[in-house]
Parts: sequence; C-alpha cells; structure tokens
Amino acid sequence: MSIRLPTTAVLMCHAPIVIPAIGGARGRDCALTTAAMAVAARSVVASGVSRVVLLSPHLPRRAEAFSWKSGTRWVGSFAAFGRPDLKMAFEADLEAAEALAHVAARDRVPLDPSGDGPMDHGALVPLWFLGEAGYTGRVLILGFPWELGQGLAECFAMALGEAMDELEGPWGLVASGDMSHRLKAGAPSGYHPRAQDFDRAVVACVEAGTPGGVSGIPAGLRALAAEDVVESLQTAAPLLGGHRGGSRVLSYEGPFGVGYLVAILREEHP
Repeated sequence: MSIRLPTTAVLMCHAPIVIPAIGGARGRDCALTTAAMAVAARSVVASGVSRVVLLSPHLPRRAEAFSWKSGTRWVGSFAAFGRPDLKMAFEADLEAAEALAHVAARDRVPLDPSGDGPMDHGALVPLWFLGEAGYTGRVLILGFPWELGQGLAECFAMALGEAMDELEGPWGLVASGDMSHRLKAGAPSGYHPRAQDFDRAVVACVEAGTPGGVSGIPAGLRALAAEDVVESLQTAAPLLGGHRGGSRVLSYEGPFGVGYLVAILREEHP
C-alpha cells in the first residue's frame, strides 16, 4: 500500500469570533488566535497545493460511518453569526471524493455522503482564513462517526492517504477543532476546574511533535472538557510522517472559556 502524505497539515480552531468582521471589539481578546489562523492559512497556500482536505467535527454525523460533504460548489455564509454579507465559495473536490470512496469501499471503511446542506462552522471558519490567504483550489470536507476509536481513525487516515496517492499534485490537510469548552464561568458548557488539564495535555502532545498522543488522554477527561479536537487530531496523526518535531504551536488561548489551539502539524514547502 502506497500513501501520499500532505505537503502541509495544520490544526485550526473554528470559533467564528476569531474572524475580525464577526469578533468586532471583542476580537482584541483573541487577537493571538486570529493572527495564528492567518499564519496557518498562509502556510497551506504557500505550499502550492491545489486541493485541501478538511476534517470537521461538525459535519452531520452518521452512527457508524465517516461522511463526506456532497455537492459540487459550496457557498458559505455567516448569517447565523450576524453577518449574512460575509460569504465565501469553494469548488468541491469530486475527484478526491471518488478516489476515497473507492478505497474505503475496498478496505471496508464505512463512508457515506452527508448531503448537500450548508457548510458547518467547523469548515466555514478555517476556510474563511484560507480564502483570505488566497486559496482558490478544491476542497473535500470529511466528518466523523459518533463513535471513533483510534483504530478506526487510523484505518480511515490510511484510506485517505492511499486515495490521495492516486491523484496528481500535492494536497493540504486542515484538522478543525476547538479545545475544552469549560475553562471559565460563563463558558458554553459551564465551568469545570479540570478542563484546563485537558488543554494542557493536548498542547503538550502537539508541542512534542506527537499529536496522535491525544488518544492516550483519559476518556473521562475528554468528556468533562466537552472538547471537539481529539477526533481531528487522531485522524490527522497517521498522515504526518511519524517523525517527532514536525509540529509547532502557533498560539493557544481561551479568553471566552473555550480553548483555541492553532498549530502547524506538518510542513514541507517546495
């Protein structure tokens, strides 16, 4: 089996408030994240990729199957966040979707289309920054089953890498996810004193160049943190080349009670 690793892989948060046009005056409190998101997006564009695979924890889920967003062209809007005028459009990577569907069916990795609905904010926010950085290529958005263990994540990652090996040109990988949602009073899921322990553990894994180490975080700690970043990192990890030191944290902060981690996971610019 031959797989093609992404030329560049990044971890990006998906909080709409980090977009300056949405955050407004409150954006000053997450300025580090906004700047880091721009750096991550520029890294993807600078790598020269013409196709990007985006892992979103908010794509509509199936009980036991991974999903891919169907449709040919997506127009994303931030109307749900008070900015209906803020829009973007991307072409769907139908070639990559077909290749992945073929490999997944052969290897018995469950994969179903999610339907041609609006883009979720797990995809919208990273894609907004990619668009601002000048990305005009194709995009494949992938989502997770409700129950995702490390073994299934690795199988899916290998299927994705093999599918990309069948296609021409370099590709980029964007893992979308937010950290704990319980860092302070007033946070979306309420406050929990151990929520910061989860964030520290994830940051440590990324700083050590072993993002896949998040699989070792106890399930209880993940649950109390109310996070949605582990699945994206679990799936991205097998596609990072297996070498330590290949990732670097660009920023981490949690000004509104949700942890935002932005990082370069793999970078091989021509």
